[in-house]
Amino acid sequence: MGYLLALTAIFFWSFNIIIASYFSTSLQPFEIACGRWIIAALILVPLAWKNLRQNISLIWQNGGLVVALALTGIIWDNTLIYYAGRTASAVNMGLLDVTGPIFLVILSRVFLKTPVSRRQIIGLTIAVFGVATIILRGDFTNLKDVKLVGGDAIMLINTFVFAVYSLLQTRRPPQISQTAMLAATVLAGLVIMVPFLFTTVGISDLENLQPIDFGVFIYLGIFNSVIAYLSWNTALNKIGNIKTGIIYYLLPVFSGIEAYLILHEQLYWSQLAGGLLIIGGIALVSLPGHKKTAAG
Repeated sequence: MGYLLALTAIFFWSFNIIIASYFSTSLQPFEIACGRWIIAALILVPLAWKNLRQNISLIWQNGGLVVALALTGIIWDNTLIYYAGRTASAVNMGLLDVTGPIFLVILSRVFLKTPVSRRQIIGLTIAVFGVATIILRGDFTNLKDVKLVGGDAIMLINTFVFAVYSLLQTRRPPQISQTAMLAATVLAGLVIMVPFLFTTVGISDLENLQPIDFGVFIYLGIFNSVIAYLSWNTALNKIGNIKTGIIYYLLPVFSGIEAYLILHEQLYWSQLAGGLLIIGGIALVSLPGHKKTAAG
């Protein structure tokens, strides 16, 4: 069940590339971020109201955790990527995106003392190689043409903060449900984010939002925010950080299939080969190891 939930989150997040590229010139980062999370709050608060009310004092006691989750998962992760896309190329962003699960493995090992086997390290390496194969279309000589710009540093920070967000999920008190914690996190994020919206986006721009813009907010709020985040957070709880993190590498596989079906882009042999490498890496990380039987 945990793997299915992680796959659900990655499936919806994979549409971000298409949405971000289509609306990159018409919507500001904080417009998209605030729009999607306002929709998410309107859904989450009624769903979690009973648990929120019962555990309000416990939520206040864990206010630092709620704010940290809001900063890393709601604010920075949902705005930095749009700022990065203004100067960083798609190739650079894709290559830097593979650092997210690596950061999560390192943080889990350092702070949670999560054991990492040699087989899991090999599987992670194979998956990274698979992602690079897809992004570079099988030609690793293209690495020499990669030029680092300011947006690349922003993208690297973005992947790190989402790894921190995922790690912080382990601190959620069990009395607070996943839905209630996400609702509290979203509300805290909006309180911090709304002032930035009005300082970076003019009132006239907000007044000129089109119906299609609200359609994007609704889609992102329901699928990429409520469903995807609840699925991801629950997967982290069920199968652990390392196994959940490795599923993240299926994102370019989903994106490639969607680009083929929706944008009618061409599929390359490198995408198929990279996809197989990613699946193989996930299998190495996820499948249980062989237990030695005692002689007797």
